[in-house]
Amino acid sequence: MMRSMYSGVSGLRVHQTKMDVISNNISNINTVGFKRASVSFKDSFSQTLSSATGANDNRGGINPQQVGMGANVSSIVNVMGQGAAQRTDYGSDLMIDGDGFFIVRDSTGYSFTRAGVFEVDASGNLVDPNGYNVCGWRAEDDPDNPGQQKIVQDTVVPINIYEGNNLYAPAEQTTSIEFTGNFNQTTNPTQKNTMSFYDSQGNKYTINIQFVKDPANANQWTVSVPVINDPASPANGMVELTVNGSEKMYLPAANLALNRTNLIFDADGKLLETAAGTGNKTIDITNIDLSQLQKIENGQLAQANLGGELASQSLNIDFSTVTQFNSKVTVTSETKDGNTAGSMTGYSIDANGIIRGTYSNGKTKTLWQIPLANFKNPAGLEKYGNNLYKETSNSSEFDGIGSEVSALGSKLQSGALEMSNVDLSYEFSEMITTQRGFQANSRIITTSDEMIQELVNLKR
Repeated sequence: MMRSMYSGVSGLRVHQTKMDVISNNISNINTVGFKRASVSFKDSFSQTLSSATGANDNRGGINPQQVGMGANVSSIVNVMGQGAAQRTDYGSDLMIDGDGFFIVRDSTGYSFTRAGVFEVDASGNLVDPNGYNVCGWRAEDDPDNPGQQKIVQDTVVPINIYEGNNLYAPAEQTTSIEFTGNFNQTTNPTQKNTMSFYDSQGNKYTINIQFVKDPANANQWTVSVPVINDPASPANGMVELTVNGSEKMYLPAANLALNRTNLIFDADGKLLETAAGTGNKTIDITNIDLSQLQKIENGQLAQANLGGELASQSLNIDFSTVTQFNSKVTVTSETKDGNTAGSMTGYSIDANGIIRGTYSNGKTKTLWQIPLANFKNPAGLEKYGNNLYKETSNSSEFDGIGSEVSALGSKLQSGALEMSNVDLSYEFSEMITTQRGFQANSRIITTSDEMIQELVNLKR
C-alpha cells in the first residue's frame, strides 16, 4: 500500500511539472519569438518480486514479477517550429523565415534569439530591447570595383549603422553624359541645350552646347561649345560655366576641345557610325583642366580653385539614341554618373540581411550584413530569459562567424516579427489531460489512505 501511495505522489509531481510547462507556454502566447515546450514522462524503476526463469524439459518459462514505483519526467523539449508573422511596418523589426538565430552580444559573450525586435540607439548601434548589440559583418570598399562595397564574412562584431563614413556618401565625378530625344529634320537649324557634370568634390558645372544643321546637308549637325570673349580681355576666348547652380565662372576655350564635331543621320533618321573625325555616335570633350577655372573679382579674372578635378580630364557624350525625324524637338541631356556628396536619410534591410544606407544625393551604399547562427540541434539550446538562448554542449558550438541568411535557405522579412508558436487549442487539450492525470493520481493517494485506515481498524 505504501508503494501505491508513493507512486501516486510521483504522478502528482510529474503532472504538476507538466502543468507548469503548459502554463508557461500559455503565458507566452504573445511573446515575440517564443518557442513552446513539450513534456514527456517515463516510468520510474521497478521492484522485482521474482525474476524470470527459462523453460526446460519439465517446466515452462516464467516471466519476471515486478511492481513499478511511479513516474518521472523524461524530457522537456523546446519545439523550434516556425511562429506566425506579425506585420509592424517598423523597418528595424526583423523576422526570420526559416532556420537560424540572430546573434547578439553583451559583456558576457554571445547570445542567440529569434525575436527580431531591434532599434538603432543614439550612437547608431543596432540593439535588442535588452540593450544587447546585434552582430554582423562589416562592408569595406571593394578594391576591384571603385566606389562599390563588399561584405567581409569574418568574425561578427556589433553593428553600428552610423560609424565611420556611413553617414555620408562621397562625391563622384562624371565620366559620361547621354543625350536623348529628337532633332527636327526640316526646321530649327540651330538647337541649343545645356549639359551638366560633377567634379571629384561634387561641384556641379553646367555649360551650353550648340547643334547647328549643315546648310548643305540636312542630315548633318555640327556640335560645338559656344565661346565668348574673355570678360576681362576680349582677345581671349572663354567658355562660360554655371557652378553649383548660380555662380558664373570661366575656362579658357582650349580647355574644352571636342574630338569630333559632327552628328550624321541616315535617311531613316538614325545616327550613323562613320569614320573618325567626321561623325560618330559619341563625342569626347577633352583636356578639361579645372585648375584653370577663373571667376571675376573686381572686374578682373582671378583663379577660382574649387578643389575638384576630373581624373581623366575628359567627358564622353553619348548620342547613340538620338534621332532625326520630322517631329517635335525633344533633345535633352542626362549625366550617367557623378553626384554631389550626400548625407544619410535612412537605411533598409533586405531579405539576405544586407543593410544599405540611402543618401540625400540619391545614392545607396552597402554598410553591413546580418548573418545568422545555425546549430545542429537547436532544441539543445538553453533558454536564458529575455527571449535569449545560450549554446550548450548538446546544441553544437557557435563558430563566431555565422552563416549568410540565404545559405541556410532562410530569408529576413523587414517590418515584421515572428510571434510565439504556441497553439492555444493544443495547450488547452493538454491541460485537460494533465488535470485528469493529476486527479487520478490524487485518487490513488486517497484510496491507499483508506486501505491503511481499514488495516488500522482491524484491531478494534
